[in-house]
Amino acid sequence: MFEKQLKLTAVVAGCLAMVACGGGGGGSSKPASSSSSVASSAAVSSAVSSSAPSSVSSSSIEASSSSAPASSSSSSATPIPLTNVELGTGSAAAPAFAYYDLDTSTKLTLTEAEAATNKEWDIAFRRDKIYLNAKATTPVKAYATGNNADFFDASKAPIAEKFINATSDSELPDFNAVVAASIPAATSFTTDKDEKAIGGKFYSYNMTTHVVTADPTKAFIVFSDGNYSKVRAKALTSAGRTMSSITLGVSFQDVARGDTTFMAEVDVTVDAVACTGDLYVDLDTQKTVTANDNWDITIPCVTVGADTGASFELNLASDATAIADATPSYTGIDKTAHNFMGFQPNVSSVLFFGTYPWYQYNVNPSLPHYLYSQFQVYLIKTATATYKFQIVTYYAGAGASGTYGFRYQSL
Repeated sequence: MFEKQLKLTAVVAGCLAMVACGGGGGGSSKPASSSSSVASSAAVSSAVSSSAPSSVSSSSIEASSSSAPASSSSSSATPIPLTNVELGTGSAAAPAFAYYDLDTSTKLTLTEAEAATNKEWDIAFRRDKIYLNAKATTPVKAYATGNNADFFDASKAPIAEKFINATSDSELPDFNAVVAASIPAATSFTTDKDEKAIGGKFYSYNMTTHVVTADPTKAFIVFSDGNYSKVRAKALTSAGRTMSSITLGVSFQDVARGDTTFMAEVDVTVDAVACTGDLYVDLDTQKTVTANDNWDITIPCVTVGADTGASFELNLASDATAIADATPSYTGIDKTAHNFMGFQPNVSSVLFFGTYPWYQYNVNPSLPHYLYSQFQVYLIKTATATYKFQIVTYYAGAGASGTYGFRYQSL
């Protein structure tokens, strides 16, 4: 644990015994892109066993901080500490957050409410998800070096044996190869952010003329009150920096009635000229309604300068979710596939480690629910330093899933 100090060699030896750092079993897997979003990570979390196979149950990586040879980028004679950490995140049945301060090599004990405003933690873990502290005084940002390209073939499909045979020791050279000169421009780093399911994605903005127009090619599927509706902006007019009107095309699918396809599109025009309050649309009836009615979409009424009208954003009701249908391609939604389609609430977090996943899932038929580290080397930038960071296992300690083993070093 954190109080126990081990030399790096002991850590690596422990990791070599772990399946996730080189476990047995061969076979191929269903192709998956290395850059795909972890949209189904919640489903993965519930599928992952609460304990690893017996072959890893005796392995252990203790949280430690030991001096390793100085990075080749260092001009100092003093070795830069290589820190190895073990952090548990609970079980699939009882997941828990683990908050960590890279600058002080400290695990912080925080409630979720405390962590929401705490400025000290840099990175947090909760089962298969990893979070950056975007609300720190200086937001924590990260960059994916792409060192693990050889884990994927030309079509971006994972090469099963690469993941199965990779170990902490075999991937250490990739970690060591990242030096200070590898740090890209600050603009290359990104952080976690909140994103609206629809928000302002329904229109186009001309940077030259500064004119906003509806983009009917950008459609969204909204799930609300047990039914689905395809929604797109067909036309809009503006007054200064506000919308004076917007016409939505709404195609409704009545699931309760047994519909499997969308009905014919109905136009719903929202008049926002001199509005005195927020505007509301009920997708089931394809009508504008009041705040006291059963509405699905709301448009804020705002005053900007001398103009009063609608804000250029569409917000979902608290019980509604949505996905983009940019083609648009959906003619109807199969309710049985709903949980795999990535429906999101009005505001959701877009995680850096969701865009650049740290793991590969289902690459070994012998361990179908096992999470293998991609051994990507990430750069994590805090207010005071830039660290190289690599996850070596998800099954540290006694082999239980959700226990991360990772290493990091200041550049």
